[in-house]
Amino acid sequence: MNRGLSFVIAALQALIISATVLGIVLAPLTLAWFIEGDGSVDYGVVLQVAGYAFLLACGVPVTFAAGEIIDIPFPEFVISTMPLGMTLLIALLAIRTGHRLSAASSLWPAWLAGSATFGGIGFLVSWLIRGDAVSVGEFEPLFIPALFFGLLIFIASVSGKRYELFSGANGPEAKERIAVRALLLALYEKLHWSIRTVLSPAARVGIVVLATMILVSAMAMAVALGFGWIEVVSLYEAMRVSILGGVVLTIGQLAILPNLLIYGMAWLSGAGFSIGAGSSVTPFATQLGPMPAFPIFTAIPTGELERGVLFVLVPMLTAFLATLLVRRHTKQMRWEYATRFSAALAFSVTAAVIGAALAIGLSLIASGSFGPGRFGFIGIDPLLFGGLLFLEILIPSFLAGLVVIRPYVDAEDRK
Repeated sequence: MNRGLSFVIAALQALIISATVLGIVLAPLTLAWFIEGDGSVDYGVVLQVAGYAFLLACGVPVTFAAGEIIDIPFPEFVISTMPLGMTLLIALLAIRTGHRLSAASSLWPAWLAGSATFGGIGFLVSWLIRGDAVSVGEFEPLFIPALFFGLLIFIASVSGKRYELFSGANGPEAKERIAVRALLLALYEKLHWSIRTVLSPAARVGIVVLATMILVSAMAMAVALGFGWIEVVSLYEAMRVSILGGVVLTIGQLAILPNLLIYGMAWLSGAGFSIGAGSSVTPFATQLGPMPAFPIFTAIPTGELERGVLFVLVPMLTAFLATLLVRRHTKQMRWEYATRFSAALAFSVTAAVIGAALAIGLSLIASGSFGPGRFGFIGIDPLLFGGLLFLEILIPSFLAGLVVIRPYVDAEDRK
């Protein structure tokens, strides 16, 4: 795959991905407008909704001018909460594209074409749907999607095994891929031994804790929706939506489902989350005000002290068990550290820092503004979430590390 071909493929894939995501939103909205519309709503509004949903998924905030709905005035406000369901779809398709481009003999044309095309589409969409009531920044729709898409295909194209259509199909490996991997290896080798030896096993523990928390969050939400199906149906009926309207509403809820799963992770840590100013949802107490009438919100967890303590044990038990299971990955640490205490402390601190950093990153992308007034912020306090998770990984991982990360003392230990 030469430079010209990689350039064309990346640009074409960016076009296909953006069209796919826009189509997923636009198709049901168009059907609802065509079949059930009474002519009072212009089709341009449908295009605007799809366009703004696409831009939000790419991380572009959308500003709504002051106005009134049903004679109720509201001030200017911004929606910045990313619908992570759509964002995740874009990311998966972009990563798949980047992996396939790893077979190219030159990668920089693909990086340039992919990011420029995706950014250009974002800018074109924002230009086509501009209006007086809703707006986006002047250049944000160009640069933010371009950076988002370009970074994903860059990472996917230089990491992992090269894509190969069939055995022997690939030519020489791209110089950019070799250079980036060599640079990362050199940076890793320059790390102090105390960090280099502990980084890999500690990262496994931090990632496993986060993965377990999101799995438990998903299971808890599924159980809550299963047991609360009557309330879910009642909310759908109360909204008096048609079949197509229900489909559109369901797609919208699927778009924010990953956000709610991350909120569930924060709930498991004890930090909790908020759905608007003045609200708080934690394992120990729940205080909610008026909320959007989304049926999926029936899965928001509520808890009392006794049951809440059990859920907070999930990340702690996971950190303890994960530390026990990574024993075979700590052989290098046993050579370098002189005492159990120093080895266990270095391991647990590194695992806790990695887990806390991931938690902070997830809370930042899942939170934001969702409307005027009290909905100026929904989501998670990132510092509280990260701080609590740091302690919940640090303590059990340290205790388990005292057992499994025992330095070698004689030849018998090294067998």
